[in-house]
Amino acid sequence: MQETPPESTLYPKITNHIRDVIKRLRYKLRDPSNPEAKVTLEDPIPIVGTIKLHGTHADILVHSNNNIVLQSRNNPNLLPTSDNQGFAASMGQKRASILSLRDQYLARWKDLNRGQQIDETIPVTIAGEWIGEKIQKGVAISRLSRRFVTISVKINGSWVLDTLYSDIEAPHDDIYNIARGGIYTATLHTSDPQRTTAELEPLAEKIAARCPFAESFHVLGEGEGLVWKLVPYADDADLWFKTKGGKFKPTFAPAPKTPATDVAEKREAVARLARAWVGEQRLEQGWDYLREMGVERSLKGIGEFLKWVQNDVIVEERGYVQENEVDEGMLRMEIMKVAKPWFLERVEREEEE
Repeated sequence: MQETPPESTLYPKITNHIRDVIKRLRYKLRDPSNPEAKVTLEDPIPIVGTIKLHGTHADILVHSNNNIVLQSRNNPNLLPTSDNQGFAASMGQKRASILSLRDQYLARWKDLNRGQQIDETIPVTIAGEWIGEKIQKGVAISRLSRRFVTISVKINGSWVLDTLYSDIEAPHDDIYNIARGGIYTATLHTSDPQRTTAELEPLAEKIAARCPFAESFHVLGEGEGLVWKLVPYADDADLWFKTKGGKFKPTFAPAPKTPATDVAEKREAVARLARAWVGEQRLEQGWDYLREMGVERSLKGIGEFLKWVQNDVIVEERGYVQENEVDEGMLRMEIMKVAKPWFLERVEREEEE
């Protein structure tokens, strides 16, 4: 395995907000010579979805010289000595399968893109989820043995459409394709995002109640939701979005009917946002982030924990914050008021166990 990873290859963060995706698309399609011109989006747009797995994110970068770099969402260079839930240690024993997968992806890409050249300076990115026992809890896949599941692949510098590569996997080495849980098709109504939400939420709830990916291995139990990509723009990760159900379903804050008129009223409005956005799942993610980064999960790690939670909210809710002119400094303070007592209680509980 290579020890010097490339820069800026970490997996993108995916939004929960369909309206943000539509805004981003409108911005991307604007005329550079006249950015103020109104953009008319095609409507409807076909979208394709795959199961969202509740594990820990992991990537495999394979270079043309056969060097392999392993990554997590936060660490660009995983090693057996600096690992994430044993992912690097496991993949280090599967070099032949990883190289074979890379070759299969490239062969398929060349067949689909005849006449185009591969830039051999760009690695193939096999992005996925490392799942199984003791990685997460409360979902069906946590009862499976540990395995790697491919969820997205980047070839020649661009993310490819999942449906075209859905049969590529190495089950003999516990490397599977997310398509085992099904490929789902739906529609993004750019002129009516609420209609899109109404059509997608029942499916997310169904998957949260019974995970199709786990069921493909004869394990029944809860799932999380789906990740959606716009078929005409599947290569653009800025336009991916997720819909989650059950206990994973995020709380969406409604836009204020009238702006706050004084500081106390403004602070209470921001506090309501913080309480809505800082849920149990996000706090658990922050707790797991400390483990992944090797930060001691004690009072010594509280600063790093609070910083992560604050930044995660700000990034995920950026569209709402900007559109409604939410005071970011005030929001960070209110996030801390929610996250700090949770962290202190969790540290105390861990010490008692």
